[in-house]
Amino acid sequence: MHILLPTDVFPPGSVGGAAWSSHTLARALLGRGHRVTAIVPVQGAAGLTRSESLGVPTLRWGYRAPSIPFVQNYFRHERLWHPLARVIADCRLQIADCSEQTPLLIHAQHVQTTPAAVLAGQRLRVPVVATVRDHWPWDYFATGLHGDRLPYPRNSWASFATDLPARLGPLRGTLALPALPYMLAHVRRRAAYLARADAVVAPSHYMARRLARIVSAGRIHIIPNVVDMAETARITATAPGSALDGPFMLFAGKLERNKGAGLLREIFRAFANEWPRERMDSLPRLLVAGNGALQAELERELAALKIPARFLAWVEHDEVLRLMARCELLLFPSAWGEPLTRTLLEAAAIGAPILAMPTGGTPDIISDGVNGALAATPAQFARRMAELLANPAERRRLAENARRDAERRYAVEAVVPQVEALYEHLLMR
Repeated sequence: MHILLPTDVFPPGSVGGAAWSSHTLARALLGRGHRVTAIVPVQGAAGLTRSESLGVPTLRWGYRAPSIPFVQNYFRHERLWHPLARVIADCRLQIADCSEQTPLLIHAQHVQTTPAAVLAGQRLRVPVVATVRDHWPWDYFATGLHGDRLPYPRNSWASFATDLPARLGPLRGTLALPALPYMLAHVRRRAAYLARADAVVAPSHYMARRLARIVSAGRIHIIPNVVDMAETARITATAPGSALDGPFMLFAGKLERNKGAGLLREIFRAFANEWPRERMDSLPRLLVAGNGALQAELERELAALKIPARFLAWVEHDEVLRLMARCELLLFPSAWGEPLTRTLLEAAAIGAPILAMPTGGTPDIISDGVNGALAATPAQFARRMAELLANPAERRRLAENARRDAERRYAVEAVVPQVEALYEHLLMR
């Protein structure tokens, strides 16, 4: 098959979980003999360029958008969808040796490109699949968090009227209120295009439940994100480049509230009461691989609690994997509805001991006490952390189970046949 993969997040330009999940899927499909072309809109560039993105043939298409709030969003979405659809539909003309007889399918990977993919599919009369890896079908900001703090079901007039001041500050948030009609209409348009896709892939049962309000049940398919086990093993065979001085716990992610960094303070405040003072010298150092707005606060708070911590700032993807492979415990106190976090998928694939909060799709990955540990509140998280740090044998058992479970459920050999079966079903209709 020839799969066109429109995505606005793709390495090396984007390095978040959605970008790596799209790239890993593309590489896996190529490895199984299919032809894959990623189509990536790039703001600020001009024209159409061909390249390879870490082994994936890629067409990058440049577009312009002003820097004015909300107006920029219109140019990045509504104004872009029809031109990008033409680029996707004309893609075969840009690719050498592309046979008209090869079955063609479009698999959109993210918010900006899904409406364009649907329009292109109508032009070409080929099936369109869309994978949803965050909250964009029902939330303008795609986090599903009110004020970037509290989970809430979907956007409404009332939610926006309080969300904007909470997110932007009282003055800027109030000035942004006239944009409410556009913001609500924009979210409705995104959802309407998604509902027109021939199939929608939800990476977890949590996301399937959320999507059921928008997409008919027969079009929703639960297929997890894929992990290249062999590639992660190759990467983690190399020692980290970061200088490590003894055992460490690891937090890997942006230091923002939605990623759980804001909960680290509460967790370690509670942990100070759980961990014996006379054993503080034996406590593994907390290694923080990431940066963000909360870094200064966290540094002050952890120092006041006498928690040994080291902040590495931004760390590249492969280096994070190497750190995961060597940590005593991976801390994942995520506060938002995780669709199916790549951090935990890769940590499980590596065989890292995991302690996480059961938000969103995380319970699809971690079964408490079987292949990791789950704790719903900062106090419970602190208690489980103390228990696990005091029990190396239990950490090893959980890590080994996580590795076996990841190989059974998330490896290329487990996931890609499910994707291929969906493609074949759609092409045969």
